[in-house]
Order: sequence, then structure tokens, then C-alpha cells
Amino acid sequence: MKCDIVRDLLPSYIEKLTSNHSNEEIEKHLQTCEECHQFYKEMIETTGLTLPVVDNEEVEKLNYLKKVKKKNTKAIVISIAAVLVLAASILGLFVIGFPVSSKDVNIVYEKNNGILEINLTLKKKSQDLVFSSKSEFIKDKEGNVIGYVSRYTPRGLLHNPLDNVGNEVMVGTHLNNEMESPNTFIIEFKDKTMTFVNGILME
Repeated sequence: MKCDIVRDLLPSYIEKLTSNHSNEEIEKHLQTCEECHQFYKEMIETTGLTLPVVDNEEVEKLNYLKKVKKKNTKAIVISIAAVLVLAASILGLFVIGFPVSSKDVNIVYEKNNGILEINLTLKKKSQDLVFSSKSEFIKDKEGNVIGYVSRYTPRGLLHNPLDNVGNEVMVGTHLNNEMESPNTFIIEFKDKTMTFVNGILME
């Protein structure tokens, strides 16, 4: 901090109106600048206030405490970040899941009495099998329903012993025999998509 700035701030400093940061800078300057220190003494004598002793040891202690506080703050931020990453990982592995490849699943499907049934079993018993799904009607330009599409995406979860979801899932749909209104059933694996139209697997 320059001498002229320090001298401008000294009246406010003496009246304790300056910020902690400004106080530190002023006190550092007064330790190293004899002229400003003398100017400060004269101001104190003029105002009749007592001159606070600038103790180097106290300043060092203050600086040390600031460093410790900074390190502690950094450690807390790192700890919170680590907890958030861990929580996101647990959420991903046990709740949201990860994409499943068709090679990781045994697939058995059959069409009986107007119903398409598809049974999927994960080969890894250390994982559970779940689905996310979306269904929608297909409409023509006039708004008439001309078909129905169901999309299923299998996802694997790490096995949670407290929530026995299991590694086997059966999904299916009622079929419409009218070819004008086809029923499309899609299973989207990580590596390929299986599409059934009115219960027939389309190659």
C-alpha cells in the first residue's frame, strides 16, 4: 500500500472505521515505513488517542490462524465434494442403473392368446434388472389412431439385499390382429434394438 493511501486512511483507521483487510494493510505498512509511522504518532498525539502497539508476534499469529482457517475451509469443500460424488455413484449404481447389453441377458419370447410375453433374465446374479418405458399412440393426419408403440429400455442395478428386485423381468403387450393398426413393441438394449410388430420379431 502506498504512503499517500495509508495517510488518507489513517483518520478512519484511528476512529476504527476501516475494514479488517484495510487494517491489516495499514499495520503492515506502519511496521516498515518510518515516515508514515511518525505521521501516525503525530496524529494520535493531536487527537489524544493512545497508540496501539503493533506486535510482530501477534501479526504472525494472526497470519497463522488465517492459513489454518483457509486449509480447514479447503478440506471441508473437498470432503463435501467427495460425499456428493459418492452419493451420485450410489444413486447411479443402485437406483438409476446402467445400460444392459443383449449379450448379458437370456431372452425368451412367445405369443399366446393375443398376448406377446417377453422374459428377460440377467446372466449376472449380482445385478438386478429394471426397465424404463414409454408408450404412445401413432396417429394419422386426421388424428385417428393407426398404431401403438411401446418402448422398453432394460437397465441393470447392483443387487441391493434390502430391496430384492431380482434379475428376471417379464414384459408384454396385448396384440391387435388388425394390420391397419399395428402394435409395435420395442426393446432397446445397449448394443441393439429388438422390434416386434404384432408379436413378430422384425429382423
